[in-house]
Amino acid sequence: MAHTREILTFQFGTYANYVGAHFWNQQEANFVYDGQGEVDEQGLPNNDILYREGQNDQNQSTYTPRLLSVDLAGTLAHLPLAGELYGDFIQRKRDELDASGDGVESTKKALEANQLSTSGKVEVREEPPTPMSEYQRDLLMGAVNTLDRDYKLAETCRTWADFLYARYHPRTLNVLHQYTSNPDLQALGTHTAGAELWSSSFEEDFCDRIRLYVEECDGLQGFQLLFDIDDGFSGLATKCLEHLNDEYSRASFVVPLHYPRNLSYAQADTRTSHNIRVVNAVLSYNHLSDYATMFTPLSTLESIWRNNTLKSRHMPGLHWQADNLYQTSAVLGSYLDTISLSYRMRQTPETLLRFCDRVGVAGRKLTAAAFALPLDMLDKQDLIECLDQRGGKPLLTQITPQCEPGTAHVVQSVVARGIPVSRLKRPPEQAGEQLRMAAYNCGSISQMLQLYYQCAYHNSLSNVISTVLPIKTQLPFPYELFDKNVNIDGYKLPGEAQRDAGTRVASAPALGALQSSSRLGEHIDALHAQTHRVQLAKLQSYSQAGLEREEYETALEHLLEFRDNYSDSQYL
Repeated sequence: MAHTREILTFQFGTYANYVGAHFWNQQEANFVYDGQGEVDEQGLPNNDILYREGQNDQNQSTYTPRLLSVDLAGTLAHLPLAGELYGDFIQRKRDELDASGDGVESTKKALEANQLSTSGKVEVREEPPTPMSEYQRDLLMGAVNTLDRDYKLAETCRTWADFLYARYHPRTLNVLHQYTSNPDLQALGTHTAGAELWSSSFEEDFCDRIRLYVEECDGLQGFQLLFDIDDGFSGLATKCLEHLNDEYSRASFVVPLHYPRNLSYAQADTRTSHNIRVVNAVLSYNHLSDYATMFTPLSTLESIWRNNTLKSRHMPGLHWQADNLYQTSAVLGSYLDTISLSYRMRQTPETLLRFCDRVGVAGRKLTAAAFALPLDMLDKQDLIECLDQRGGKPLLTQITPQCEPGTAHVVQSVVARGIPVSRLKRPPEQAGEQLRMAAYNCGSISQMLQLYYQCAYHNSLSNVISTVLPIKTQLPFPYELFDKNVNIDGYKLPGEAQRDAGTRVASAPALGALQSSSRLGEHIDALHAQTHRVQLAKLQSYSQAGLEREEYETALEHLLEFRDNYSDSQYL
């Protein structure tokens, strides 16, 4: 009997939870229920890898992400700490709760009954009701209009809870009550502060929750870990990763996330804030190079350290506000949903460890991400024509900042999605010039892309898989991202043609890649170059957090040693 190969996911930080919300929304948008859909079962993801089946207090079956999320106080908005599937959240409105405090007491009992904390140690605080977003109110009432209602989430979204469609297990949410969310200030500012928080008050209860999840698994294969690298959540995340490495020795795919905007730190001017951001990255990379199986920094920005202009990447067919958390996180969440199909598909039962080892060869744990959403393919065009007419133009846009892996000596894992086999090539009687192409002999999307990369990338090794499942771009996805020349199926319209007024893109084909090459060493060089301008003694927030000069210099030396893995001599 085959094991499920479960994976436990972590999200540390506000932006990580934004990206995670889109990721989990995308999972549920592609759920196929009995009797629905035209996709063969083997062409679907194995949802049990990331999800757990359970039962709530009303003996109703639940299916929730196997997830632990950590964020600041104030970010949950209307969400109860114990989630919405357990207790009496669905059955009773908030204003019907007994004003005497029975609601608080019942919540406490429910948390202890569900093994969310040791009996007698849980503390529940009642806060004033937080207004629901219009989308969430309609969702609760079953009245969401995905076709023509404009909820203006890009303008009104205050937190990731405002657009979360997926519902979490009561064990999932963890709030740092001593730190309150501030849209203009990093409340938990430094890596060292996060690491100290782990050791002083956070570790015991959080590790119990990890253990409970792990004990439910039949064949745990590893962990996905998303975290905000620009602030103190990097310290919490790397300490957690160290714990996972020591206790469970499983594969870990780690995704450090950079904010699309420059936030300030307490008692720090712009220059000091830049320095803190650099030190956070150095300390994070130091730990990731030791404890992660593979890590891939993500950002919609071209550069991240000492970036005052906030120049964003450009992805053909999309446009977004460079500093908008809701929109930018949708792009990164869609990428994670796409590339993780490599180890979630039923038809390609690759393990997470094999996925990491395939790309992170020769000690090159730092990898780069590239993405196309939508795939730059014309309506009515075949894939064979699309690839033949590229003319050297890249298929993908890099979303790992300050990084260009190049097209030679690249090791990469590629996932194509949403391209039906009927769009591969024309039938022989209509093929014409296609018959003369070597690619015409390819019988699948993955075969044709494999051939393309063999020809376009010199001395490179590519592994390609494909699925017909597209990216679903209906609410709560920010459908306004798409240019007007993209049709409702996500393909580019010819000439000056535009999508019909009032219609939205419902789904889109996409292509994602995880890449490694010697040129990724330039990313580490760019970080190290910024450290020469850091005067650690003048960083008051780090001095107060207890970072010693010797510890920082050791991390710098380790960073340079890690960079040696990206020299050509090391690889050859």
